[in-house]
Amino acid sequence: MIKNLFQLKNALSKCRGSWAWVGQRGIDAFTVLDFIPVDAGFCCDFGEAYSRLWATESLFSVEKDRGKRENWGNQDLEKLWEAPTRKRIETYTAGVKGPINTVCYRSLEVLEKDRRFRVLAPPLRLKDLFDDKFRQLELFSRLGVKTPTTFVCRLDETSFVKAGDILDGPFVVQPPVGSSGENTYFVNDEVDFDRVRDVFGPDQRVKLSKYLPVPSLNGHCIVLKTREGLRSIAVCPSVQVVGIPGCTSRAETYCGNDFSAAGMVSKSIREEICTIMEKIGLFMGSKGFLGLFGMDFLLHGDQVLALEINPRFQGSTMLLSLLQVDRGEVPLAALHVMQFMGLMEAFSQTFLEHLKAAYRTPYTGAHLIVHALGDTPCRIEHDLNAGVHILVDETIQRVRSGTTYRDLKSPNEWCILGNLPQKETEICQEARFAMIQTSENVLDSNLQKLESYAAAFVEALQRRCRTIPFNGGSK
Repeated sequence: MIKNLFQLKNALSKCRGSWAWVGQRGIDAFTVLDFIPVDAGFCCDFGEAYSRLWATESLFSVEKDRGKRENWGNQDLEKLWEAPTRKRIETYTAGVKGPINTVCYRSLEVLEKDRRFRVLAPPLRLKDLFDDKFRQLELFSRLGVKTPTTFVCRLDETSFVKAGDILDGPFVVQPPVGSSGENTYFVNDEVDFDRVRDVFGPDQRVKLSKYLPVPSLNGHCIVLKTREGLRSIAVCPSVQVVGIPGCTSRAETYCGNDFSAAGMVSKSIREEICTIMEKIGLFMGSKGFLGLFGMDFLLHGDQVLALEINPRFQGSTMLLSLLQVDRGEVPLAALHVMQFMGLMEAFSQTFLEHLKAAYRTPYTGAHLIVHALGDTPCRIEHDLNAGVHILVDETIQRVRSGTTYRDLKSPNEWCILGNLPQKETEICQEARFAMIQTSENVLDSNLQKLESYAAAFVEALQRRCRTIPFNGGSK
């Protein structure tokens, strides 16, 4: 029976085939690098650290091939199989013997059809089933899970005044599918509503929810098929960082996660969130869904309100995996891999119970995602390199090399991860251009604003990056 990460790595080392990571960010492969020797990386973005992760012939990056960084979401993974990246992928896979065990941020139809790939993710049809926000509302209602006041309609079936009356004030508009706040809009007035209608079109069916300016929490959960039947195991949530000035110019945009800040949330709230996720997970499992998923919540006073299900890996999964390994736990991502490799019998029920109890304690660490603030495509000129940095007299100074928060030695140090775009790369509007990690918290006690030292570092980072309109000129 497996009882630690060393034994798990040994079990996976005996599996046939090579290993690959598929995700919109190459650095997210750190999710599994503690227990899998990943041979190839398939990703949307590109950064300086990637050449240390994979050889040129086994790294496939849309951004590297196109010279363009977008605000990559999980839907953009389809672009990997477009020219010119697809041709390189096909050349590589033709030369690989045996199955390619593929850890996916989410599954792709092209992978499921190609027998050379062993897709370690729930099927796309199940991902799509539970990714639909309209169906999620029905599921929450069926299971008695509370949500903000919400209704669904076509945009041409309502108006700002009508929706505001129903929802008693400002509201949030979302289409059925979207992630990281990219397709989420806060509506405060007629101008906002008209903008949303222009973006989506009047016949788009949308979810309209009451806007609540309260902390947002995010959790992870896993659905496992064991000898004793379905199991659902949740992890202590983190506090989401959303719409932070300096990190983004959009109030709706996801800007990171603070695991440390969860310690400021009452244990009863954390336990309630875990209980809800495990209930949702068992229902998803009854429909065939296995593996890792996430959920977003609002903390409205002492009420926990479910926002949505993320039936895939999340932007915070990589940091969670690192934190779990450093705490001596088998990370949730490892259980996910073992599930799809057919190795769950290697874990005893007693050990899974032990893990479940350990997972409920808050973790320590945080990451922030910094976006381009301009409203037009640009290039970003900077003299930054990935590694460990400190702030001295309002200026960022690099003190040594480093890849994650693991390389930090003091509370005033930050790690800038190695996915900074190259200087000639076109940066699309609101695209994320940097991710930074800390072993401390970043949010204040109200859980909605950055602590002063975190805000100061983000401001200094933005100052070091001069934006130049991509079609010439200066800014």
